[in-house]
Amino acid sequence: MKTSYLICGLYVLMDLASSDKRTFRVFFDEFAIKYKVPDIFEKMDCHLAQVNNRSYVNAEMILKRDVGDLNVRAVMEFWKPNAQTKMKLYDVRVDGCLLLRSIHQNKLFNFYVKSFKKHANVILTCPFKANYTYKMVDWFLDENDLPPFVPVGKFRTVTEYFTQQRLAIRIVAHGEVLAKP
Repeated sequence: MKTSYLICGLYVLMDLASSDKRTFRVFFDEFAIKYKVPDIFEKMDCHLAQVNNRSYVNAEMILKRDVGDLNVRAVMEFWKPNAQTKMKLYDVRVDGCLLLRSIHQNKLFNFYVKSFKKHANVILTCPFKANYTYKMVDWFLDENDLPPFVPVGKFRTVTEYFTQQRLAIRIVAHGEVLAKP
């Protein structure tokens, strides 16, 4: 009997947590391509826009050749206001093709992958095709997809994509988790 009360209580708490209004918002002040290999990319553009207190990213990519192997290194650092010490939330190296097919163990990193998939013009799978326009339209971090209690602070991510053991592209994002007024 006590077990059933506990289970019911957990469901109520999970429901309350998922319906909580978020008291924070995510703001990007940088989302940029810092490096790309010209013999792989026909086009690679990325644009960050601020609209109605939200950061949106639009990106477009056309490859010169098929890319069947993709490895990813992603690092995210976070630091609270008035703190000099950075915390590393993750530093992972993964097979990018496998990651697109499965769920990753790091929930925060997995959140990014799911978020990118929601805003892409195609289901992202390997191999990536040459002469096809891949787009990410109005991508943003939806606070409701994050846990209800995210601390205020600054973050920086560096995501590097490798193909044939060669760095192909580096994307750097910097921003803040801000308290909603």
